[in-house]
Amino acid sequence: MSTDIVLPSLTNWSKQHLTAIFQATDQQTFDNAFDAFIAQNVSITVNGQHMTRDQYKKMLQGEKFEEAGASVSFAGVVEVPKDPKNPVLAGTVGLFYNATISEKLLVFGAPESSTINSSLNIVVIQDPTIEKPHLPGRGGFFDPRRVSVLNQVNVDRHNPISLPGGPGPVNPGGPIIPPSSN
Repeated sequence: MSTDIVLPSLTNWSKQHLTAIFQATDQQTFDNAFDAFIAQNVSITVNGQHMTRDQYKKMLQGEKFEEAGASVSFAGVVEVPKDPKNPVLAGTVGLFYNATISEKLLVFGAPESSTINSSLNIVVIQDPTIEKPHLPGRGGFFDPRRVSVLNQVNVDRHNPISLPGGPGPVNPGGPIIPPSSN
């Protein structure tokens, strides 16, 4: 019987890690998800601006202020393995996704939410800085893949709030939007 693990494809690995980051509702879970996805030595560009790993982490945390939950949907994904003979180990992945984040805060008694629309291109490597665990016996699950280059185009928009029994959706910071007559 083999003790080798079967690594998910680069596409599935990327989707799983992004979803884990957005669905994390406490700091420790968020930190673990972020660290399992982004290499320590990473090059990051968001909306044409270079940023550090810590700045990117703070940006993601800011998008998730007091999160109650999140859903992530992927509109398209493409991957190009670095080595076609070992396609799951490293390569480039492009993803287009929407993440809808529901906040704990209530505005006029209704939950506030925002939607992030993003195009994300990443380079996934076998991170040489991650040491394989030295466990006696069979070892354990080990996946040293991390994002070493991240280039993202990102827009975060507040969603209108539907007031129970109210005149229609309210746009936070904007006017009340009248109900549709359709």
